[in-house]
Amino acid sequence: MLDSSPTQRYTPRMKSSKRRYSIILLSLLLLSILNSCSPGHLGGNEIAFIRDGHLWTIDPGGANAFEVVSDGSPVVGYAWSPNHQVLFFRTLDSSFANTAAGRHITSNPLTGLTADVPSVLNTVGIDGGSPIPIIFSTPDQQNSNAWWNPTGNRLLYREETTSTNQNPGTVTWWVSQNDQPEGIARKLLPYTFSIPSISVGNSLAIGNSEQGIFTTTLAGTNFQFVVQGALPGHPLPATLERVLWQPAHQNPAILYAIVTGTTQSQSTTSTAISIQLVLRDPHGRTTGVATCGCTQFAWSPDGNSVLYTTGTTYTIFNIKDNSTFSISGEEGSVPYWSPSSQFLVLDGPHTLQLVHIASQQHQHLLHDMTPVAEPGAASSRIPDAHALLQPVSNSIWASDSHHFLFLTHGRMIWQSKSLSSGSGLYTVTIDTHGQTQGAPAIVDTGNDSQAGWSYEDPNTSFLF
Repeated sequence: MLDSSPTQRYTPRMKSSKRRYSIILLSLLLLSILNSCSPGHLGGNEIAFIRDGHLWTIDPGGANAFEVVSDGSPVVGYAWSPNHQVLFFRTLDSSFANTAAGRHITSNPLTGLTADVPSVLNTVGIDGGSPIPIIFSTPDQQNSNAWWNPTGNRLLYREETTSTNQNPGTVTWWVSQNDQPEGIARKLLPYTFSIPSISVGNSLAIGNSEQGIFTTTLAGTNFQFVVQGALPGHPLPATLERVLWQPAHQNPAILYAIVTGTTQSQSTTSTAISIQLVLRDPHGRTTGVATCGCTQFAWSPDGNSVLYTTGTTYTIFNIKDNSTFSISGEEGSVPYWSPSSQFLVLDGPHTLQLVHIASQQHQHLLHDMTPVAEPGAASSRIPDAHALLQPVSNSIWASDSHHFLFLTHGRMIWQSKSLSSGSGLYTVTIDTHGQTQGAPAIVDTGNDSQAGWSYEDPNTSFLF
């Protein structure tokens, strides 16, 4: 008996301590497993981009790069939802992807936007997971990117057959619910020349046809004319064929263009058109914003200004006091309004400019070695009415309006100094007066395109 091991006795306190210890060990084990399988990002400040056909997100500081979509056909476009928690993305139809055309898709060198192609439209959460295909694809049918409505529960997109010579009369416009697969809850909108614009307050879509300007619900019902009869000159060239709801207003006005005259060029066979930008308030009163040889126009995010361009001149019109100011920029620049409407970035082929709206001051931030063209030196080239263009899918601005991103695109001179980190994706910090705070910060050095930081309202975007 003396050599036997003593019998161990457990008091209730000892049993309770051992149970707590086991629970702690189990919790730590589960936590380590969850951390090792972290699904991505859950915050609201991530940057997204496409690299080699895959969709990625990354922290603004360059950490936690996460491949949101890695399997399947190449991703050719995406768009942040308004709440920054869901991503729409477009992948090539698998059969089309294996054709010569599918392997050589061209895209806009600045925006990265690709043309309408046979594709699958999907949504996925910011933390990844299984995507929801809102519509499937067929090789004989092509789609544009999709654009979110302001409340973030519907997606608008264009659809047409691949066998038809495309023009405003051959496309259809569809609205799908963002969380319903395989065409469920998919609704056809009435025929329109213009890309339908969606209002903030009541989610009505507005379009334009030979019978006039009309509104409809996103289900394609409650069709009503706002303006009876065809607008002068419509359908207009593609960048001007627009009817835009005023953003950030519960009772919005609409903005559109009409032709006021044409001029035949003596040196070429082209015809220049003079247009008037028209503002129509909710009571039906119309006001001329400008009469010009405009090539593009859009709203500011607060709905209090209109931006339009005549090629190399960009003009901002304040609808509250009818004041205007203009700046010189490169033709074809992509304008990005800050969410606060206090700043505007002009992302051009060779330069990057920042405009401070209140002071009417602008500064060149980035450029390449190409001499900047003199104002007015470029000739305006307007796509014809048959061109199928798209608004920019994402904004380069962070939601706080004090940070924005840029891709170098060969522009390596930042305020007279070379970017020491080389080509890539950078972020910039500015103060309340639009002054840059330090040098740009490198985020990623991969072969990135379509970098976006936040939701872009199509009413505030030019078409490309």
